[in-house]
Amino acid sequence: MDVFFENAHQILDTASTRTDSENDEFAVLIRSDGGLHFIMETPFSIEAAAIHAGAQAAYQVTRSGDGVRVTGRSMGRDCVLERRTPRCVSSALLRDQPLYRITSPVLTS
Repeated sequence: MDVFFENAHQILDTASTRTDSENDEFAVLIRSDGGLHFIMETPFSIEAAAIHAGAQAAYQVTRSGDGVRVTGRSMGRDCVLERRTPRCVSSALLRDQPLYRITSPVLTS
């Protein structure tokens, strides 16, 4: 497998191990010397961050209650990997509002 995609997969696996559902967004930049540079909790453009750090590959990680998303960019290539948090099927089927109502028969006299 290509190193670019292998790194994206490893980042996805690592980011998915966190068990809380807190929203999080950060970047992982891989410099040409192999060093890692992290950008945490600040608004950023992945392209600008990669240029600023001199990175050969940049990965943006977004975690939420719905799952984890890794967007990678390197030398004109892009990838997006997602792992969604499984939802309980019964909660999607059971609603707090009934879909019908039982009423007594209408009596007319």
